[in-house]
Amino acid sequence: MKILIACLFAFVPVITAAGCRSGPPRQPLLVGVDANYSLEMERAGAKWKWDGRETDLFQGMAAMGVRGFRVRLWTTDDGPYGRRYAAEVIKRAAAAGLEPYPVIFLSDDWADMLKQPLPAAWKDLSFEERTAAVKDYSREIVAYLRNEGLRGHIYAIGNEIDFGICGEYPGDEADKNPAALRERYWPRSAELIKASQAGVLKSDPEARFMLHIAHWWDADFCEAFFHFMIGRGVRVDYAGLSYFPSSGIGGSLETDQFGDVVSRLAGAIGRPVVVAETAYPSTADFAGQFAGWKHEAPGYSLTPEGQRRWLADFLSFCASHPAIQAVYYWSPEWYGEGMWKAFALFDPEGEAKPSWEAIAGFSL
Repeated sequence: MKILIACLFAFVPVITAAGCRSGPPRQPLLVGVDANYSLEMERAGAKWKWDGRETDLFQGMAAMGVRGFRVRLWTTDDGPYGRRYAAEVIKRAAAAGLEPYPVIFLSDDWADMLKQPLPAAWKDLSFEERTAAVKDYSREIVAYLRNEGLRGHIYAIGNEIDFGICGEYPGDEADKNPAALRERYWPRSAELIKASQAGVLKSDPEARFMLHIAHWWDADFCEAFFHFMIGRGVRVDYAGLSYFPSSGIGGSLETDQFGDVVSRLAGAIGRPVVVAETAYPSTADFAGQFAGWKHEAPGYSLTPEGQRRWLADFLSFCASHPAIQAVYYWSPEWYGEGMWKAFALFDPEGEAKPSWEAIAGFSL
């Protein structure tokens, strides 16, 4: 039976400090992807294959049990991840039976835990003017996407906004601990997020909101961030976390350790958790930006079979965790000999890796 995000996220359960859920029964775990390179790759001639048969990527992923799609949205009109590109991704995902949700970056370029650049169009604005521009943009972009076919009501405001958003970001030498962030960067970030949420609600009164950070290894930081945002009037319906166990960041490798962070966070704020980004490598033979992400999770080799086993076990773990409602695999489509080849779920020739069996087996 088709599982829709609209149904899966139809309620926000109360989660106690012990991690137990009250309210309606638990819904099945939603398995989704962030596959936003797909259209660029397709236009460059990329093909995706399962068992040697070329298949439309979106249709193929849906056939393997994927149900959700995380859509990257920058403030540009044209080019990769701008509004027209995002609208096409939404249409393709919806046509395949997937349920997309937009990630409103509030940036015209990559924004994550390491950077949160201010869009060029807003650089000369005062903070008050920028806040108004964020509200107007959010109202207009959601109206545009809904007119283009967006039917779900989940919106993530920002991407890995641990330290700030939309130009509010500490410099390289600045302290990035919660005490320093509360003093300078989180207050203005909260105002920008609230402005974005207000704009979204103008165009979609049924909107529900996710905030997404990347401190999967640090429960204290996670609690501090979400407590601050909720205390400042930011609406948080879902807490999003990245989880990349092979990165070695924070020494976080074991799934149980991640689960403890999730339990503490969910118990502290009473919101369900979404794993907004995750991936695990199938080889140690890769270079580039993520070259250091080669730490084996205990028991899972950096091989195609190790990747399959890790993904199968991680999905099962998330399905059994009372606070986790969805998991999104980051860039399964991004195959080739580049920096993400180990994490992709297709080999360098575009053939599906065994890890798709983990998704298909979980979803049956």
